[in-house]
Amino acid sequence: MRWVGCFSAAVLLVGYAHEKPGEDRLQHRIELNREQHQIPGASIAVIDDGAIVWAKGFGWADLDNDRPVTTQTLFQAQSITKTLTSLAVVKTLQRAGISLDEPVNRYLKSWQIPSNDFTQRVPVTFRMLLNHTGAISNPYPDGGYQLHQSLPTLLDVFEGRPPATNPPLEVTAIPGASMQYCNGCYSILQGALEDIRNKDFSTLMQALVLNPAGMANSTFNAANVLEHPRSFAIPYDPQLQRWPGAPIRSPVLSTGLMWTTATDLARFSVAFTNALQASNPLINQALAQQLTWPSSSATRSLGFFIGNRKGDSQEDGRYLYHSGSGVGYLSQSIISKDGQHGAVVLINISPEWDPKEVPQFEFVNETIAQIGEHYGWE
Repeated sequence: MRWVGCFSAAVLLVGYAHEKPGEDRLQHRIELNREQHQIPGASIAVIDDGAIVWAKGFGWADLDNDRPVTTQTLFQAQSITKTLTSLAVVKTLQRAGISLDEPVNRYLKSWQIPSNDFTQRVPVTFRMLLNHTGAISNPYPDGGYQLHQSLPTLLDVFEGRPPATNPPLEVTAIPGASMQYCNGCYSILQGALEDIRNKDFSTLMQALVLNPAGMANSTFNAANVLEHPRSFAIPYDPQLQRWPGAPIRSPVLSTGLMWTTATDLARFSVAFTNALQASNPLINQALAQQLTWPSSSATRSLGFFIGNRKGDSQEDGRYLYHSGSGVGYLSQSIISKDGQHGAVVLINISPEWDPKEVPQFEFVNETIAQIGEHYGWE
């Protein structure tokens, strides 16, 4: 296994033409931080003055085979995917003339959210699913399906039918009453999109988000990625061992299983914040603004968390962000509302759960803080 602290070989410096003085020192600090936290590999992109100023790979995509991370190396975006899903949802609803406050069951064809005492009092709406107040149970309690396991269909997951490993999805509290982070909510949004448009989720996301944002290296086609093992970063556990059976798969793509690069996610951020000022091919201005307004709480909108330059929740914060975690991958994307400052950090190591409480996520937070300090984020 390649030692993760080998600086001279471990940093692949693929830069942009607009790099500014001192960025080599910043990159050196990031690399030293990667070594200290024993992070196998990282993909990082930085936005300054409304444009991507550099994107680089640090460390190793595959420790055993000395394969470095490059700007083309794919990582699982994890829950950053939800931001892109939310954008696809509001675009689809607008085109179909469907209100965010309509009950979702009116548009679900292959499956219905089961009726119970909670839903009889308040039906689940699209807005509730988007802002995490839908109170839907967990669609993958074990994190997903390993490579050797049979993959269920989305309907199998909804109904809790083998080979799915979860109980049937259900509403567990009064819809709309409180915010509780909800992977089940976004899994149902995937089903709703497919039923409304009569197309599979991957095809819809390509047309609605990836193509107009210029995300040429991103995909929801896990099978194609796994056929090319040198294309992606191997997922590691905190002991620097490859997670058994990973990368994790699931029929639930909308919550976190987009394969992408830091550069592509930065392209999305730039396109989205540009739309806040004027409509563009990704999304019109009114819908973009709607995705950023506080919804279920003062710090949660329909598509983002709202906070400060460090990615901490803050009422009236000037930054939009989303983090992600899963088996072997951690991620964070942040951009100022005016689109001037931002960064994306993707790494290929994680414990199975509670990633924000572990040193690996400290690397992500510290890297964003270093970037913000260097570029004078306010």
